Amino acid sequence: MPKQHPVTSSCVEHGTAPGSTRRLNGAEAIVIIVVVGLTAALVAVAGVPSPDVLALLSGAGLIAGGTIALSTRFSLRALRVALRAALTAA
Repeated sequence: MPKQHPVTSSCVEHGTAPGSTRRLNGAEAIVIIVVVGLTAALVAVAGVPSPDVLALLSGAGLIAGGTIALSTRFSLRALRVALRAALTAA
């Protein structure tokens, strides 16, 4: 009598393990490395104070987020929900 194995999905079949999180691709990793490198250079070499570098990074992040939201037609309702969540957390 042959043994019957339960049906399981392996990570080889689908490329990812069940329940695994998304990983960065090469382009995203390069952007993060460049941002961290430029931040370190601004603080160490140029002598820019850390709060100014953090303000620069947060401003750039807001501009990038706004650009992505507008380019993907991010809905205003989702924007209101995100803004409300950010303001109530603060």
